[in-house]
Amino acid sequence: MEPIDAGPQATLPEFLRARALSSAPHRLALDTIGGAAVAGVAFWARPAGWVVLTAAGTCFAMYGVWAVAERHLQAGVPRISVAEEVAWVVARTSAAGIGLLALALFTFASLGALLGNWIH
Repeated sequence: MEPIDAGPQATLPEFLRARALSSAPHRLALDTIGGAAVAGVAFWARPAGWVVLTAAGTCFAMYGVWAVAERHLQAGVPRISVAEEVAWVVARTSAAGIGLLALALFTFASLGALLGNWIH
């Protein structure tokens, strides 16, 4: 699949969609599996900054899931049943929602870690 150019004035959703449609499937699998592994290990081990690591891993994993679902829905498979299409739409929407929540958690946890006890 050849790269899709989102253009210099593309919004973040347009850029992410173009990247998802032009990424190789193994790259999306790496995003999904790698992100889930980072999130799982950080949640299990709970090192310093584990919330930031868990949120970042979840963002990558959910991007991978969303991108796979987006690619599948854009492929225009002619023999897909309505139930399968609904399942892909639910997967895409759920991954986008969870990814946005993880991004918000990453943002606020990072700010909290950076500011520490500076603000009382």
